[in-house]
Amino acid sequence: MDLRQLRYFTRIVELESITAAAETLHIAQPSLSQHVANLENELETQLLLRGPAGVRATDAGKLLYRHAKMVLRQVEEAKSALKHGRDTPAGHVTIGLPTSTSRVLALPLIEAVAEHYPEVLLEIIEGSSADLAVAVSLHRMDIAVAMDVQPQPTRMTTTPLLMESLYLVGPDLGLEAITLQQMAELPLVLPSFPNSVRVLAARALAEQALSVNLIAETSAVSVLLALARAGRGWTVLPASAAVGPEADADQVAFTPIADQSFNRRVSVCMSLSAEKSGVCTHIHRMLIEVARNLVQTKRWAGVTWLADAGHRAARM
Repeated sequence: MDLRQLRYFTRIVELESITAAAETLHIAQPSLSQHVANLENELETQLLLRGPAGVRATDAGKLLYRHAKMVLRQVEEAKSALKHGRDTPAGHVTIGLPTSTSRVLALPLIEAVAEHYPEVLLEIIEGSSADLAVAVSLHRMDIAVAMDVQPQPTRMTTTPLLMESLYLVGPDLGLEAITLQQMAELPLVLPSFPNSVRVLAARALAEQALSVNLIAETSAVSVLLALARAGRGWTVLPASAAVGPEADADQVAFTPIADQSFNRRVSVCMSLSAEKSGVCTHIHRMLIEVARNLVQTKRWAGVTWLADAGHRAARM
């Protein structure tokens, strides 16, 4: 077993396809398949299940994948340390952000990392909160910000960051706050499932036996805001959605919702393989510090800070 085989194997697991992995690795598919066969023979266990829809890792393959990720990252960090003559955070780190969070956090985080850790390359991935948390738990992503995180089959470290309020966004109704009954009577444009805002709104309305007057749904925050600005309906978003040159927050009102269920706990998740990486732990701390600064300077509005120096990360 060598580093090349481990790189090949992790790429296959991540893409769930030997063909796709061969293309990205610029290697012939038969040669890549032979590398996997050699690895399985050496370890005397099946690592991949092959089928018409692609390949997926066996339980043994998942275990090898987790260890391979740690080994490959440690090798990358060792090379960087030797290059600079000291332990300097360096390498590639993947961070998942929900779309609304990305609007307020992505740019300040990239700028802070570039200033303090110039040898680190950040890859920012936008997605639904649920998908991001699962990706971290499967070691396919290093760090992610996720909402109301539920336990995953694979363990990961979770640090509560802040509590974020959700608002009714659209034409000004002249209300200090809106009730769920009043909300249910409005034409709504909502994020698509499995977006955490949509799940939360659907659950809250269902608990009060209220139906949703849904006229459109989309996963694009920019489209939700455009529909709200055009007066086509109201949507539900956090205040962070108003960040960005195209947000035009002045054209819409952010009305508080008179229901405590329209708050979501925002946490930072880190995979166990990333937790053992020096560079990932540095970026994890940097993310928390950047978020704290955004809250303190009121650039991240509508939130209550939860993380502090004395808080211990919770295992899930």
